[in-house]
Amino acid sequence: MTELVRRDTVRIDIQQRPSRFFAMNDAGPMPLRHGEYGEQVQDYFHKLFPHREWKVFSDTTASPIPISVEMLYPTVEEPFYLLHTIGMSAVPMHYPAGRLEMGHEVYGELCMILPADWPFGKGMDVALTDAAAWPIWMLMELGRFPHVHQIWISYGFILPNTETCEPFSPMTDLSGVIIVQFEGELGALTMADGTTVELLMPILAYKEELDLCDEIGVDAVIDEILESNRGSFALDVRRANVAAGGTYE
Repeated sequence: MTELVRRDTVRIDIQQRPSRFFAMNDAGPMPLRHGEYGEQVQDYFHKLFPHREWKVFSDTTASPIPISVEMLYPTVEEPFYLLHTIGMSAVPMHYPAGRLEMGHEVYGELCMILPADWPFGKGMDVALTDAAAWPIWMLMELGRFPHVHQIWISYGFILPNTETCEPFSPMTDLSGVIIVQFEGELGALTMADGTTVELLMPILAYKEELDLCDEIGVDAVIDEILESNRGSFALDVRRANVAAGGTYE
């Protein structure tokens, strides 16, 4: 049996919410077709990254669907935080062509990696009021984005943070995301009913890098970003802007 070390679950008060990320319109609540997927998603990540302490931040107040984010804490063997959404897959995403047919829906969840030295508060008690907690808020909003706008996101999807591509935080000039997807266990999971849920990872990028995707393609830009980040997918808010021709410091 996989050993899990439970921390706690935090329910978010609407007063804690910072300014919203991305271009989010007001949207009414959606019926949750597969609310049961949330527990299966959480169990999957616990098995994929065992023996970790964890904490869930549950935002049940936002529309069109509630999105939670689970944080799996670093270990000695795997010195990084793993964040993933819970709830994005309760509703299918829409193909670009429009109407979905039963049996051809696309479901997804998001995940991302933060380095072990990410500047959260002291100890293990991460608080959403901490300025460094913005990636948690960002994942919540990104998880809602395809449902608010009734679109489908997948590998190569590019999204600026707000229409003016504002930085995510005062601690960085990163201001948009490029979606990537791995092969294997961190690329998809299968629900008990046989449905596939795609696991997508947002790579945070500078505005100029988003523009560069139009010139040289998403694959080439991702390769350049990984090279500047020493081959790591962990978020580095100080990495070089590859569109500016910089080198890793």
